[in-house]
Amino acid sequence: MRLEIKTKNNIKGIKITNLDRITVDYELFVLQDHWYKITVPGLRYNLTDILVDGESIRHGLNAGVMSDRGYEIWINGDLSQYFTRIAHCFALDDLLRFKDLKKKYLITESWNEPITGEFVPKSVKNFFNKGEGPNWFHKEDFSNLPYVTYDGPAMDTNLNLDEDLRFIDSKFYGQGQCKSLKHSPELPTLPVNEIKNEKLRWTMKQFGFTDILQMQYVELQPNSVLPVHKDDFTYHSGRDIIKGPTQLYFVLSGNPADIKFKFKNVGLIDVGKPIFINNQNFVHSLIYTGKVTRGVFLAYGIRNT
Repeated sequence: MRLEIKTKNNIKGIKITNLDRITVDYELFVLQDHWYKITVPGLRYNLTDILVDGESIRHGLNAGVMSDRGYEIWINGDLSQYFTRIAHCFALDDLLRFKDLKKKYLITESWNEPITGEFVPKSVKNFFNKGEGPNWFHKEDFSNLPYVTYDGPAMDTNLNLDEDLRFIDSKFYGQGQCKSLKHSPELPTLPVNEIKNEKLRWTMKQFGFTDILQMQYVELQPNSVLPVHKDDFTYHSGRDIIKGPTQLYFVLSGNPADIKFKFKNVGLIDVGKPIFINNQNFVHSLIYTGKVTRGVFLAYGIRNT
């Protein structure tokens, strides 16, 4: 297929990056039915059109963002996929003229993530190795956001959970050990002031919680995998509290860099800092390759946001 990038000025240095993160010069590029990121040096106004086999991407031209490298915009050699993704993700008014999309949208990029290791099932390797390209999530559509980052002060990972997490959860077979506040996320909630351990109570208040539906501590051993799945709360009474990116994910032990955590249609999730994730709307999988036990603290509840 023929890709044409039209600019006002004769711009050199246009780059094309595929989902394997291999970058080539525009002049050497051959377009296939895949997602690619285009980087055009300079400002957005220099770009006048992008055509695939003579067909313009029209208002999709405003779906890019400015970076220190220039104007970055995604394209797919199959324009039916491109227009479907754009129509699904954007309010049309946000594309009629160029604006800073980062103010209204959470922008994610899903790349091919090659995985090695005999301990990783083929299904998980394939899940990670098939990137889905870009996605845009409107920040006002809270229930459909994949995650919300925690932007408060740094939190101490040295927490005593034994006073409050007394239920041993047996659903994590083999590779995982889990203890919880209660058997499942059922109502009623626990007022945060009734958390027994003082430091844990203070920590949950710092995260904005006023009431707790569930708290859990989950361990994974080195070279462990959580299979491709989606957390399901269909028949739990606390399901309305869990909607959207509401689960606190807070790594207490193990190097976060050794955790590969992927959401379908989103890509890798950065768990280097506490984050609130939407694990019931997005299929996901996790691979842990660290040398020490990974421990993560999870919590659901009602928060002041």
